Amino acid sequence: MLLEAIIFLLDMDTGASISYAPFLSIPTAMAAWWLGRWPALLFVVLSTAARVIDYSIMRVPHQSPLMLTYDVLQSAAFYGCVALLALALRRQRDHLLEHARHIRSSVKHERHLRHLDSSIRRAVPDDVPAIIRLTSLAGASGNFDQVVTDSVRQAALDSSFRAGILQGSALRDVWGGGQCTVPIEFWVAEFEGEVHSYMMLLGMDQQDVLARELHAMVVDPRYRSQGLGNLMVDFFCAHYKQRALIAACRPDSTMLSMLLKRGFAQTAVSDQGYLLLRRAS
Repeated sequence: MLLEAIIFLLDMDTGASISYAPFLSIPTAMAAWWLGRWPALLFVVLSTAARVIDYSIMRVPHQSPLMLTYDVLQSAAFYGCVALLALALRRQRDHLLEHARHIRSSVKHERHLRHLDSSIRRAVPDDVPAIIRLTSLAGASGNFDQVVTDSVRQAALDSSFRAGILQGSALRDVWGGGQCTVPIEFWVAEFEGEVHSYMMLLGMDQQDVLARELHAMVVDPRYRSQGLGNLMVDFFCAHYKQRALIAACRPDSTMLSMLLKRGFAQTAVSDQGYLLLRRAS
């Protein structure tokens, strides 16, 4: 506003010899760039009034209302175009900055996912304490049966997990009833020397020997909402894409939404209320 007033007074002071009216576009453009649409409109009106007043007083008075109207309209059109150009440039600049932020965010996210992806490996017996710790955390939060927090149960799990990792097979309850020996695999996500997630995969019964079930998956609560769970599920789907894939999860769980997005469909409900989902190979 001060710059607008200075230019107007300078224009009035110099008389008819020099016109500073074009320089009124500077505060108009600044208002559009920094303040937005409505302040820009105000400066268009002020600049138009300043130019018309200066022309009428210091130069040639308007001979008729029609000439006055013409002068007002052409001045308003000029300063309006300046304001619109400044607004368009600001929008373009904001768009480019937002696009740049999005690219930086995407690159950072992709780098993070590649780092996580490179950390997924088969579990070894030394990973069992970390797997038991994550299982206990899941039990304490209600995602698993709370019995897994019991020290006696954890000792039994330690033994069976070690045997499963070394032998690659385990005795499991079959969904249709009974028990059978099936393949078992443990995968962990490790970075910075610590296991932050694991998943346990089981084979099915003899009628579905090639299928693999995502029987359990846990992500350390400290590393949730960082894409690690999605990455583990993507790894499961990609690594076993030639097989029929099966998973069991609770209704309304995060796991359920992740599986449905990847083409799984519900096929049954267990007596314990778990949903059984399947994706064909």
